Amino acid sequence: MYDVGYKKLLVQYIDRLEPDQLILTAQLTRYIARKIGRDEADVKKVVNVNMARLEKDGQIARLEKGVYYKRIKTAFGYYTPNKEALFCKQLLYDEDDVIGYETGLSMLNRIGLVSQMPKRKSIVTNLYTKRVPDGIQVEIRKPSVNINRDNYRYFQILDIIKDLERAPIDAVRPEEVLKKMAETLGLDTDLLIFTARKYYGTKVLIKTIDILLGGLYETAHG
Repeated sequence: MYDVGYKKLLVQYIDRLEPDQLILTAQLTRYIARKIGRDEADVKKVVNVNMARLEKDGQIARLEKGVYYKRIKTAFGYYTPNKEALFCKQLLYDEDDVIGYETGLSMLNRIGLVSQMPKRKSIVTNLYTKRVPDGIQVEIRKPSVNINRDNYRYFQILDIIKDLERAPIDAVRPEEVLKKMAETLGLDTDLLIFTARKYYGTKVLIKTIDILLGGLYETAHG
């Protein structure tokens, strides 16, 4: 496979991406290796060289090491996706799988429990050791277990329940909001309670039961 062949495959792959999709060299390397039937180690260097050339040509821009995004020319200049949103996508998704979720005040604000807009977004992610680039207001937190598509909603809502005591909640009936949220997402009540019991303290467990069962149990507030 000649070098020009690599570049053609790379451009074809990048052209299919939406403007706000990340371009990860690790994913590109896997794609090229599968496409030409070679080991990833054999193509990694050439992929990196060609990505550097595409960046120099102005077709892509570098967000951080191994992470790029498309440069889209418009009548008003080049469209640049939000770098913070792109960075967060790395923490939340790995191709089609979920590897993280939003939490903390930013999540509480998103669902209407607090009106305060925090300066920083908080994300629980399997990539908790990843360095946050300068200028990006994101706090990374370590998950209790490996996050995936099946469990992230359970941990997300339990984090919210945990934050109810200490967050500046100004919604009138936050418990009703969370109960409706659990119902809308189709969360299994038994699994939610089991997860609360296994990974969160007694207060969160009791509060979770109280929310799900509509006040039949006393909350941790007594």
